[in-house]
Amino acid sequence: MKRDSVSYRVIMLFISNAALQTMAFAYRIALGKCVPASALGLNSLLMQLYGVVVSFSISGLNIAVTGLAARARENEIKPLFKTALGIFFALWIMLAVPLALFSKTVCKAALGSENAFPALILMLFCILMTGVENMLKSVHFGRKRVKECALSELCEQGVRFMLVIILIKKLGGGADESSVFLIMLGMAGSEFVSIGLLSCSFIRLFCRVKNAASGGDARAISRITFPAALTALSSELFEAVGSLLLPGALMTFGLSRMAALSEIGVISTVAMPFTLLPMSFIGALAAVAMPETAELVSHGESPGRFISRTLLTAVTAGALSAVIMISFSGKVSGGLLGKHFDRTVLILLIARAFFAEISVVCTALLNGLFRQKTVLGVSISGEAYRLMLILLLSPVLGMRGYAAALLLGAALRAALSLGAVLPAAKMGMEKCRSV
Repeated sequence: MKRDSVSYRVIMLFISNAALQTMAFAYRIALGKCVPASALGLNSLLMQLYGVVVSFSISGLNIAVTGLAARARENEIKPLFKTALGIFFALWIMLAVPLALFSKTVCKAALGSENAFPALILMLFCILMTGVENMLKSVHFGRKRVKECALSELCEQGVRFMLVIILIKKLGGGADESSVFLIMLGMAGSEFVSIGLLSCSFIRLFCRVKNAASGGDARAISRITFPAALTALSSELFEAVGSLLLPGALMTFGLSRMAALSEIGVISTVAMPFTLLPMSFIGALAAVAMPETAELVSHGESPGRFISRTLLTAVTAGALSAVIMISFSGKVSGGLLGKHFDRTVLILLIARAFFAEISVVCTALLNGLFRQKTVLGVSISGEAYRLMLILLLSPVLGMRGYAAALLLGAALRAALSLGAVLPAAKMGMEKCRSV
């Protein structure tokens, strides 16, 4: 296979993602033995805030840079990267400064513990590093250089997992807030590895090009970035609100706060990652589909055939994996990494994962067609519906109600996404292009 072929890139990313998931499972087992479930629950709540800041400052730029890099000339890559990096710094400062100034208040309101503010400050630094890494990674993805991205990700996560476990074993054993701080410290330290590797690759591939363009097109980046950022931000905000209100809903169901945090910790760090194992392939497919579709559009070629083949591959892989996982759900739920788990909840989460995988691929295709506003509308509709169901079902059915809400929300979003991408594949090229 050629290095820039779709099959090669999907397989390369799939192997990388599968290795990462295997490493992550081993990491979670070790982490679960080192810290209590309540600390995992608190870390899960902090990661909701992490997701909100990342979605606002990074996610939209990822889509913009990947899409624009896919159709740019070689001498336009370096200016594109510099412009995107400047926009990222501005967006990061807009959220980082107020969060740092009011860190104790934010932690008390969102996490239920103002003593977690050192972890929040460290989280902001980690996001700064992550943003630089993601701008480098987006350029590489757009130029079909997936091998460099896969290598950097494997090295980064390997270092992260080792750092966190070592820090917990050497310095842990205290309050939950201290454990969360050490987990975030390991994350921040590992970012230097990926930035170093991707920077070397960027210099080698793109900084030696002669006759570089004078500057990146900030308007083109912004037209794609802000709808995409609003999509990611709305998703994260809805998910964060749902996660932050979930402990109270479970307490209404009859659990204590400690028991509720433990349930959240198990579902977020053990059950959910298990159901998303097929995402190692689906994520690779989506990562390749977005720039490939953008390149077809920019060259005036119809993406219809490519979209159809991509959707068929995603549905087939997702359905087969869901059937296999459900068939083994009884054994898995009986001892999910040493944790007793409700089989009904697990089956609901597996079904939810199938619809989420379809949505991921559809979103990548729509972004490749530069239909960011459509993606925004689909996202808000699906996430609002899911949040409403969480608030209605969780206090009555507990974790089963929460899992059912996730399933129904994912199903609606998948249906809306398919309804948007299928007609888009049949449209003329001038109608598909929005930028």
